[in-house]
Amino acid sequence: MAETSAGRPDATDYLIASKECEIQILEQLLRMGQLVVCISHLVHALQRERGASNMYLGSRGERFGPELQTIRRDTDRHSEQFHQALAALNLRQNTVQAGSRLLNRIGYAVHILSDIDRLRDEVGCLAIRAEAATRVYTELAQGLLAVVFEAADAAVDPDIARLLVAMFHFMQGKELTGQERAAGAAAFASGHGGGEVSPRIQHLIEAQERCFEVFAGFVDPASWAVWRQCQQDTGLIEVERLRRLLCTSNERTAFDPRLGQRWFEAMSARIDTMQQVELCLAARLEVLSAGKLGAARDSLAQHCSVIDLLPRFQQGQDDAFVVFCSTRTVAENELMGSYHNLSPQLGRSLIELLQSQSGRLQQIQDELNNARTALEERKVVERAKGLLMTHRRLSEEEAHKLLRRTSMEQGRRQLDVARELLALAEMWT
Repeated sequence: MAETSAGRPDATDYLIASKECEIQILEQLLRMGQLVVCISHLVHALQRERGASNMYLGSRGERFGPELQTIRRDTDRHSEQFHQALAALNLRQNTVQAGSRLLNRIGYAVHILSDIDRLRDEVGCLAIRAEAATRVYTELAQGLLAVVFEAADAAVDPDIARLLVAMFHFMQGKELTGQERAAGAAAFASGHGGGEVSPRIQHLIEAQERCFEVFAGFVDPASWAVWRQCQQDTGLIEVERLRRLLCTSNERTAFDPRLGQRWFEAMSARIDTMQQVELCLAARLEVLSAGKLGAARDSLAQHCSVIDLLPRFQQGQDDAFVVFCSTRTVAENELMGSYHNLSPQLGRSLIELLQSQSGRLQQIQDELNNARTALEERKVVERAKGLLMTHRRLSEEEAHKLLRRTSMEQGRRQLDVARELLALAEMWT
Protein backbone atom coordinates (compact mmCIF):
# COMPACT_ATOMS: atom_id res chain seq x y z
CA MET A 1 0.00 0.00 0.00
CA ALA A 2 1.39 3.38 -1.02
CA GLU A 3 1.85 6.02 1.67
CA THR A 4 1.77 9.79 1.83
CA SER A 5 4.71 11.83 3.02
CA ALA A 6 3.19 11.66 6.49
CA GLY A 7 3.49 7.89 6.40
CA ARG A 8 -0.26 7.27 6.07
CA PRO A 9 -2.08 5.44 3.23
CA ASP A 10 -3.74 7.91 0.89
CA ALA A 11 -7.22 7.96 -0.67
CA THR A 12 -6.21 5.94 -3.73
CA ASP A 13 -4.97 3.09 -1.53
CA TYR A 14 -8.39 2.76 0.06
CA LEU A 15 -10.09 2.92 -3.31
CA ILE A 16 -7.93 0.12 -4.68
CA ALA A 17 -8.44 -1.91 -1.49
CA SER A 18 -12.20 -1.53 -1.93
CA LYS A 19 -12.04 -2.88 -5.48
CA GLU A 20 -9.74 -5.75 -4.46
CA CYS A 21 -12.12 -6.68 -1.63
CA GLU A 22 -14.98 -6.71 -4.12
CA ILE A 23 -13.03 -9.05 -6.40
CA GLN A 24 -12.28 -11.43 -3.53
CA ILE A 25 -15.96 -11.58 -2.65
CA LEU A 26 -16.94 -12.20 -6.28
CA GLU A 27 -14.35 -14.98 -6.50
CA GLN A 28 -16.00 -16.54 -3.46
CA LEU A 29 -19.43 -16.09 -5.04
CA LEU A 30 -18.24 -17.83 -8.20
CA ARG A 31 -17.08 -20.82 -6.19
CA MET A 32 -20.30 -20.71 -4.16
CA GLY A 33 -22.28 -20.73 -7.40
CA GLN A 34 -20.39 -23.82 -8.52
CA LEU A 35 -21.30 -25.46 -5.19
CA VAL A 36 -24.98 -24.61 -5.73
CA VAL A 37 -24.84 -26.21 -9.18
CA CYS A 38 -23.39 -29.38 -7.64
CA ILE A 39 -26.16 -29.34 -5.03
CA SER A 40 -28.76 -29.07 -7.79
CA HIS A 41 -27.43 -32.21 -9.45
CA LEU A 42 -27.08 -34.07 -6.15
CA VAL A 43 -30.62 -33.25 -4.99
CA HIS A 44 -32.00 -34.43 -8.33
CA ALA A 45 -30.09 -37.70 -7.97
CA LEU A 46 -31.40 -38.14 -4.41
CA GLN A 47 -34.93 -37.48 -5.62
CA ARG A 48 -34.57 -40.23 -8.21
CA GLU A 49 -33.10 -42.58 -5.62
CA ARG A 50 -35.96 -41.81 -3.23
CA GLY A 51 -38.54 -42.60 -5.90
CA ALA A 52 -36.85 -45.83 -6.96
CA SER A 53 -36.43 -46.90 -3.32
CA ASN A 54 -40.14 -46.36 -2.72
CA MET A 55 -41.05 -48.53 -5.69
CA TYR A 56 -38.58 -51.19 -4.55
CA LEU A 57 -39.95 -51.22 -1.00
CA GLY A 58 -43.56 -51.06 -2.20
CA SER A 59 -43.06 -54.15 -4.34
CA ARG A 60 -41.24 -55.96 -1.50
CA GLY A 61 -38.06 -56.05 -3.56
CA GLU A 62 -39.60 -57.51 -6.70
CA ARG A 63 -39.22 -54.39 -8.85
CA PHE A 64 -36.66 -51.62 -9.46
CA GLY A 65 -33.72 -53.58 -8.01
CA PRO A 66 -31.31 -53.13 -10.98
CA GLU A 67 -32.52 -49.57 -11.62
CA LEU A 68 -31.92 -48.67 -8.00
CA GLN A 69 -28.29 -49.79 -8.16
CA THR A 70 -27.67 -47.66 -11.25
CA ILE A 71 -29.32 -44.64 -9.65
CA ARG A 72 -27.25 -45.05 -6.49
CA ARG A 73 -24.04 -44.96 -8.51
CA ASP A 74 -25.22 -41.72 -10.11
CA THR A 75 -25.96 -40.27 -6.66
CA ASP A 76 -22.46 -41.23 -5.47
CA ARG A 77 -20.90 -39.52 -8.48
CA HIS A 78 -22.74 -36.26 -7.76
CA SER A 79 -21.94 -36.57 -4.05
CA GLU A 80 -18.24 -36.72 -4.89
CA GLN A 81 -18.58 -33.60 -7.07
CA PHE A 82 -20.35 -31.86 -4.18
CA HIS A 83 -17.44 -32.59 -1.83
CA GLN A 84 -14.94 -31.43 -4.47
CA ALA A 85 -16.83 -28.12 -4.77
CA LEU A 86 -16.70 -27.77 -0.98
CA ALA A 87 -12.94 -28.29 -1.03
CA ALA A 88 -12.56 -25.64 -3.75
CA LEU A 89 -14.59 -23.21 -1.66
CA ASN A 90 -11.84 -23.26 0.99
CA LEU A 91 -14.19 -22.16 3.73
CA ARG A 92 -11.53 -21.84 6.42
CA GLN A 93 -10.01 -18.92 4.52
CA ASN A 94 -13.37 -17.30 3.71
CA THR A 95 -15.26 -17.50 7.00
CA VAL A 96 -16.35 -13.86 7.06
CA GLN A 97 -17.77 -13.85 3.54
CA ALA A 98 -19.50 -17.21 3.97
CA GLY A 99 -21.25 -16.48 7.26
CA SER A 100 -21.73 -18.72 10.27
CA ARG A 101 -25.25 -19.84 9.28
CA LEU A 102 -24.06 -20.98 5.88
CA LEU A 103 -21.16 -22.89 7.39
CA ASN A 104 -23.51 -24.53 9.87
CA ARG A 105 -25.90 -25.58 7.09
CA ILE A 106 -23.04 -27.07 5.10
CA GLY A 107 -21.83 -28.98 8.16
CA TYR A 108 -25.30 -30.41 8.75
CA ALA A 109 -25.69 -31.42 5.09
CA VAL A 110 -22.31 -33.18 5.09
CA HIS A 111 -23.21 -34.98 8.31
CA ILE A 112 -26.55 -36.40 7.19
CA LEU A 113 -25.17 -37.25 3.75
CA SER A 114 -22.48 -39.39 5.36
CA ASP A 115 -25.21 -41.67 6.78
CA ILE A 116 -26.74 -42.62 3.44
CA ASP A 117 -25.09 -46.09 3.31
CA ARG A 118 -27.02 -47.19 6.39
CA LEU A 119 -30.28 -46.10 4.78
CA ARG A 120 -29.40 -48.01 1.63
CA ASP A 121 -28.67 -51.15 3.63
CA GLU A 122 -32.07 -50.91 5.32
CA VAL A 123 -33.78 -50.44 1.95
CA GLY A 124 -31.88 -53.38 0.44
CA CYS A 125 -32.88 -55.66 3.34
CA LEU A 126 -36.48 -54.39 3.31
CA ALA A 127 -35.90 -53.40 6.94
CA ILE A 128 -37.55 -49.98 6.59
CA ARG A 129 -41.01 -48.86 5.51
CA ALA A 130 -41.42 -46.71 2.40
CA GLU A 131 -42.77 -43.80 4.47
CA ALA A 132 -39.74 -43.86 6.77
CA ALA A 133 -37.29 -44.08 3.86
CA THR A 134 -39.05 -41.13 2.22
CA ARG A 135 -38.59 -39.05 5.37
CA VAL A 136 -34.86 -39.75 5.47
CA TYR A 137 -34.33 -38.96 1.79
CA THR A 138 -36.42 -35.81 2.21
CA GLU A 139 -34.25 -34.73 5.14
CA LEU A 140 -31.19 -35.20 2.97
CA ALA A 141 -32.65 -33.06 0.18
CA GLN A 142 -33.86 -30.37 2.59
CA GLY A 143 -30.45 -30.22 4.26
CA LEU A 144 -28.82 -29.51 0.92
CA LEU A 145 -31.48 -26.99 -0.10
CA ALA A 146 -30.88 -25.12 3.16
CA VAL A 147 -27.33 -24.51 1.92
CA VAL A 148 -28.72 -22.89 -1.23
CA PHE A 149 -31.03 -20.73 0.90
CA GLU A 150 -28.15 -19.46 3.05
CA ALA A 151 -25.98 -18.94 -0.05
CA ALA A 152 -28.69 -16.67 -1.47
CA ASP A 153 -28.97 -14.84 1.85
CA ALA A 154 -25.19 -14.36 2.05
CA ALA A 155 -24.71 -13.22 -1.57
CA VAL A 156 -23.54 -9.61 -1.74
CA ASP A 157 -24.17 -9.01 -5.44
CA PRO A 158 -27.84 -8.19 -6.16
CA ASP A 159 -28.01 -9.91 -9.55
CA ILE A 160 -26.46 -13.10 -8.20
CA ALA A 161 -28.66 -12.88 -5.09
CA ARG A 162 -31.82 -12.58 -7.21
CA LEU A 163 -30.82 -15.57 -9.31
CA LEU A 164 -30.04 -17.62 -6.20
CA VAL A 165 -33.43 -16.68 -4.72
CA ALA A 166 -35.10 -17.86 -7.93
CA MET A 167 -33.02 -21.02 -7.98
CA PHE A 168 -33.72 -21.90 -4.35
CA HIS A 169 -37.48 -21.52 -4.71
CA PHE A 170 -37.55 -23.51 -7.92
CA MET A 171 -35.44 -26.28 -6.37
CA GLN A 172 -37.73 -26.25 -3.33
CA GLY A 173 -40.79 -26.48 -5.58
CA LYS A 174 -39.22 -29.37 -7.45
CA GLU A 175 -38.42 -31.13 -4.16
CA LEU A 176 -42.05 -30.76 -3.10
CA THR A 177 -43.01 -32.30 -6.43
CA GLY A 178 -40.78 -35.24 -5.56
CA GLN A 179 -42.50 -35.56 -2.17
CA GLU A 180 -45.85 -35.53 -3.97
CA ARG A 181 -44.62 -38.32 -6.23
CA ALA A 182 -43.68 -40.40 -3.18
CA ALA A 183 -46.96 -39.74 -1.35
CA GLY A 184 -49.06 -40.55 -4.40
CA ALA A 185 -47.07 -43.69 -5.21
CA ALA A 186 -47.58 -44.97 -1.66
CA ALA A 187 -51.33 -44.28 -1.85
CA PHE A 188 -51.81 -45.99 -5.20
CA ALA A 189 -49.64 -48.92 -4.10
CA SER A 190 -51.86 -49.40 -1.03
CA GLY A 191 -54.90 -49.78 -3.28
CA HIS A 192 -57.16 -47.39 -1.38
CA GLY A 193 -57.57 -43.73 -0.45
CA GLY A 194 -58.55 -42.03 2.77
CA GLY A 195 -56.46 -41.10 5.75
CA GLU A 196 -53.96 -38.31 5.12
CA VAL A 197 -53.68 -38.90 1.37
CA SER A 198 -56.00 -36.14 0.16
CA PRO A 199 -54.88 -33.31 2.53
CA ARG A 200 -51.24 -34.29 2.04
CA ILE A 201 -51.44 -34.04 -1.75
CA GLN A 202 -53.40 -30.78 -1.58
CA HIS A 203 -50.84 -29.27 0.81
CA LEU A 204 -47.92 -30.26 -1.44
CA ILE A 205 -49.62 -28.78 -4.52
CA GLU A 206 -50.25 -25.47 -2.74
CA ALA A 207 -46.68 -25.35 -1.41
CA GLN A 208 -45.33 -25.92 -4.92
CA GLU A 209 -47.43 -23.07 -6.28
CA ARG A 210 -46.10 -20.67 -3.64
CA CYS A 211 -42.51 -21.59 -4.51
CA PHE A 212 -43.08 -21.12 -8.23
CA GLU A 213 -44.75 -17.74 -7.63
CA VAL A 214 -41.62 -16.44 -5.88
CA PHE A 215 -39.46 -18.03 -8.57
CA ALA A 216 -41.43 -16.13 -11.24
CA GLY A 217 -40.67 -12.82 -9.51
CA PHE A 218 -36.90 -13.29 -9.58
CA VAL A 219 -36.09 -15.49 -12.58
CA ASP A 220 -34.26 -14.27 -15.68
CA PRO A 221 -36.18 -14.22 -19.01
CA ALA A 222 -34.33 -17.18 -20.58
CA SER A 223 -35.01 -19.52 -17.66
CA TRP A 224 -38.60 -18.31 -17.45
CA ALA A 225 -39.12 -19.22 -21.12
CA VAL A 226 -37.87 -22.76 -20.43
CA TRP A 227 -40.25 -23.06 -17.47
CA ARG A 228 -43.19 -21.83 -19.57
CA GLN A 229 -42.38 -24.50 -22.12
CA CYS A 230 -42.39 -27.13 -19.37
CA GLN A 231 -45.83 -25.98 -18.30
CA GLN A 232 -47.14 -26.78 -21.77
CA ASP A 233 -45.91 -30.37 -21.56
CA THR A 234 -48.75 -32.75 -22.48
CA GLY A 235 -47.74 -35.10 -19.64
CA LEU A 236 -49.13 -32.56 -17.18
CA ILE A 237 -52.64 -33.54 -18.24
CA GLU A 238 -52.11 -37.07 -16.94
CA VAL A 239 -50.60 -35.70 -13.71
CA GLU A 240 -53.66 -33.50 -13.13
CA ARG A 241 -56.04 -36.40 -13.76
CA LEU A 242 -54.30 -38.63 -11.25
CA ARG A 243 -54.04 -35.76 -8.78
CA ARG A 244 -57.83 -35.41 -8.85
CA LEU A 245 -58.20 -39.11 -8.05
CA LEU A 246 -55.96 -38.71 -5.01
CA CYS A 247 -57.48 -35.44 -3.78
CA THR A 248 -61.10 -36.69 -4.02
CA SER A 249 -60.44 -40.13 -2.54
CA ASN A 250 -61.77 -41.39 0.79
CA GLU A 251 -61.72 -44.60 2.85
CA ARG A 252 -64.13 -46.29 0.43
CA THR A 253 -62.06 -45.45 -2.66
CA ALA A 254 -60.33 -48.42 -4.30
CA PHE A 255 -57.39 -47.76 -6.63
CA ASP A 256 -56.34 -49.90 -9.55
CA PRO A 257 -52.78 -51.06 -8.57
CA ARG A 258 -51.61 -50.25 -12.09
CA LEU A 259 -52.21 -46.56 -11.37
CA GLY A 260 -49.11 -46.54 -9.16
CA GLN A 261 -46.82 -47.19 -12.12
CA ARG A 262 -48.59 -44.62 -14.28
CA TRP A 263 -48.39 -42.02 -11.52
CA PHE A 264 -44.72 -42.71 -10.89
CA GLU A 265 -43.85 -42.45 -14.59
CA ALA A 266 -45.88 -39.28 -15.14
CA MET A 267 -44.45 -37.53 -12.10
CA SER A 268 -40.90 -38.70 -12.91
CA ALA A 269 -41.24 -37.26 -16.41
CA ARG A 270 -42.42 -33.97 -14.91
CA ILE A 271 -39.49 -33.84 -12.47
CA ASP A 272 -37.01 -34.66 -15.24
CA THR A 273 -38.51 -31.84 -17.31
CA MET A 274 -38.14 -29.47 -14.36
CA GLN A 275 -34.50 -30.48 -14.17
CA GLN A 276 -34.03 -28.76 -17.53
CA VAL A 277 -35.06 -25.49 -15.89
CA GLU A 278 -32.57 -26.10 -13.08
CA LEU A 279 -29.83 -26.72 -15.64
CA CYS A 280 -30.72 -23.44 -17.35
CA LEU A 281 -30.58 -21.62 -14.01
CA ALA A 282 -27.26 -23.27 -13.17
CA ALA A 283 -25.73 -22.25 -16.50
CA ARG A 284 -27.01 -18.70 -16.03
CA LEU A 285 -25.50 -18.58 -12.53
CA GLU A 286 -22.06 -19.66 -13.74
CA VAL A 287 -22.08 -17.18 -16.64
CA LEU A 288 -23.32 -14.32 -14.45
CA SER A 289 -20.79 -14.98 -11.68
CA ALA A 290 -17.88 -15.25 -14.12
CA GLY A 291 -19.03 -12.10 -15.92
CA LYS A 292 -19.30 -10.11 -12.69
CA LEU A 293 -15.81 -11.19 -11.67
CA GLY A 294 -14.36 -10.28 -15.05
CA ALA A 295 -16.03 -6.86 -14.97
CA ALA A 296 -14.68 -6.18 -11.47
CA ARG A 297 -11.16 -7.07 -12.55
CA ASP A 298 -11.46 -4.78 -15.60
CA SER A 299 -12.76 -1.99 -13.37
CA LEU A 300 -9.79 -2.40 -11.02
CA ALA A 301 -7.39 -2.22 -13.96
CA GLN A 302 -9.07 0.98 -15.19
CA HIS A 303 -8.91 2.55 -11.74
CA CYS A 304 -5.23 1.71 -11.49
CA SER A 305 -4.60 3.27 -14.90
CA VAL A 306 -6.28 6.51 -13.87
CA ILE A 307 -4.51 6.60 -10.51
CA ASP A 308 -1.14 6.07 -12.18
CA LEU A 309 -1.73 9.35 -14.01
CA LEU A 310 -2.21 11.25 -10.77
CA PRO A 311 1.18 12.96 -10.08
CA ARG A 312 2.18 13.61 -6.49
CA PHE A 313 3.51 16.97 -5.43
CA GLN A 314 5.67 17.88 -2.51
CA GLN A 315 3.68 19.04 0.46
CA GLY A 316 3.69 22.84 0.78
CA GLN A 317 4.45 23.57 -2.91
CA ASP A 318 3.24 27.08 -3.90
CA ASP A 319 1.09 25.99 -6.88
CA ALA A 320 -0.51 23.11 -4.97
CA PHE A 321 -4.24 22.75 -4.98
CA VAL A 322 -5.96 21.21 -1.98
CA VAL A 323 -9.06 19.28 -3.07
CA PHE A 324 -12.14 20.70 -1.39
CA CYS A 325 -15.74 21.33 -2.38
CA SER A 326 -18.53 22.49 -0.09
CA THR A 327 -21.03 20.20 -1.80
CA ARG A 328 -19.09 17.06 -0.79
CA THR A 329 -19.70 15.15 2.38
CA VAL A 330 -17.48 15.63 5.42
CA ALA A 331 -16.26 12.03 5.04
CA GLU A 332 -15.21 12.67 1.45
CA ASN A 333 -13.36 15.86 2.36
CA GLU A 334 -11.53 14.14 5.22
CA LEU A 335 -10.57 11.29 2.91
CA MET A 336 -9.39 13.70 0.25
CA GLY A 337 -7.39 15.57 2.87
CA SER A 338 -5.14 12.55 3.16
CA TYR A 339 -4.13 12.99 -0.46
CA HIS A 340 -2.98 16.55 0.15
CA ASN A 341 -1.76 18.37 -2.97
CA LEU A 342 -3.11 17.66 -6.44
CA SER A 343 -3.67 19.69 -9.56
CA PRO A 344 -7.34 20.75 -9.90
CA GLN A 345 -8.05 18.51 -12.90
CA LEU A 346 -6.47 15.38 -11.39
CA GLY A 347 -8.06 16.08 -8.02
CA ARG A 348 -11.49 16.07 -9.64
CA SER A 349 -10.65 12.78 -11.36
CA LEU A 350 -9.86 11.17 -8.05
CA ILE A 351 -12.99 12.38 -6.27
CA GLU A 352 -15.09 11.22 -9.22
CA LEU A 353 -13.64 7.73 -8.83
CA LEU A 354 -14.42 7.74 -5.11
CA GLN A 355 -17.94 9.04 -5.60
CA SER A 356 -18.60 6.52 -8.38
CA GLN A 357 -17.49 3.61 -6.19
CA SER A 358 -19.51 4.90 -3.23
CA GLY A 359 -22.65 5.39 -5.32
CA ARG A 360 -22.34 1.98 -6.94
CA LEU A 361 -21.93 0.26 -3.57
CA GLN A 362 -25.03 2.03 -2.25
CA GLN A 363 -27.03 0.94 -5.31
CA ILE A 364 -25.86 -2.64 -4.79
CA GLN A 365 -27.02 -2.52 -1.15
CA ASP A 366 -30.45 -1.18 -2.12
CA GLU A 367 -30.94 -3.89 -4.73
CA LEU A 368 -29.71 -6.53 -2.29
CA ASN A 369 -32.32 -5.47 0.25
CA ASN A 370 -35.03 -6.02 -2.36
CA ALA A 371 -33.66 -9.43 -3.33
CA ARG A 372 -33.54 -10.59 0.29
CA THR A 373 -37.13 -9.62 1.06
CA ALA A 374 -38.46 -12.96 -0.19
CA LEU A 375 -35.95 -14.84 1.95
CA GLU A 376 -36.81 -12.82 5.06
CA GLU A 377 -40.53 -13.43 4.53
CA ARG A 378 -39.91 -17.14 4.21
CA LYS A 379 -37.93 -17.14 7.45
CA VAL A 380 -40.76 -15.40 9.32
CA VAL A 381 -43.47 -17.77 8.04
CA GLU A 382 -41.34 -20.85 8.72
CA ARG A 383 -40.59 -19.64 12.27
CA ALA A 384 -44.30 -19.09 12.89
CA LYS A 385 -45.13 -22.56 11.60
CA GLY A 386 -42.43 -24.04 13.80
CA LEU A 387 -43.90 -22.23 16.80
CA LEU A 388 -47.36 -23.67 16.08
CA MET A 389 -45.93 -27.14 15.55
CA THR A 390 -44.13 -27.00 18.92
CA HIS A 391 -46.75 -25.39 21.13
CA ARG A 392 -49.93 -26.63 19.45
CA ARG A 393 -48.48 -30.04 18.55
CA LEU A 394 -49.47 -29.61 14.91
CA SER A 395 -48.00 -31.18 11.80
CA GLU A 396 -46.33 -28.95 9.21
CA GLU A 397 -49.46 -29.15 6.99
CA GLU A 398 -51.77 -28.33 9.90
CA ALA A 399 -49.65 -25.34 10.94
CA HIS A 400 -49.69 -24.03 7.37
CA LYS A 401 -53.47 -24.45 7.13
CA LEU A 402 -53.99 -22.61 10.41
CA LEU A 403 -51.88 -19.67 9.24
CA ARG A 404 -53.66 -19.59 5.88
CA ARG A 405 -57.14 -19.84 7.42
CA THR A 406 -56.37 -17.08 9.92
CA SER A 407 -55.05 -14.76 7.21
CA MET A 408 -58.14 -15.36 5.06
CA GLU A 409 -60.57 -14.81 7.96
CA GLN A 410 -58.84 -11.58 8.98
CA GLY A 411 -58.23 -10.39 5.43
CA ARG A 412 -54.51 -9.99 6.09
CA ARG A 413 -51.34 -11.27 4.53
CA GLN A 414 -50.01 -14.55 5.88
CA LEU A 415 -46.71 -12.78 6.53
CA ASP A 416 -48.41 -10.21 8.79
CA VAL A 417 -50.22 -12.96 10.73
CA ALA A 418 -46.92 -14.81 11.17
CA ARG A 419 -45.15 -11.67 12.44
CA GLU A 420 -47.92 -10.98 14.95
CA LEU A 421 -47.79 -14.56 16.17
CA LEU A 422 -44.03 -14.35 16.74
CA ALA A 423 -44.39 -10.99 18.51
CA LEU A 424 -47.02 -12.41 20.87
CA ALA A 425 -44.82 -15.41 21.58
CA GLU A 426 -41.92 -13.13 22.53
CA MET A 427 -44.17 -11.22 24.96
CA TRP A 428 -45.04 -14.37 26.87
CA THR A 429 -41.54 -15.90 27.02
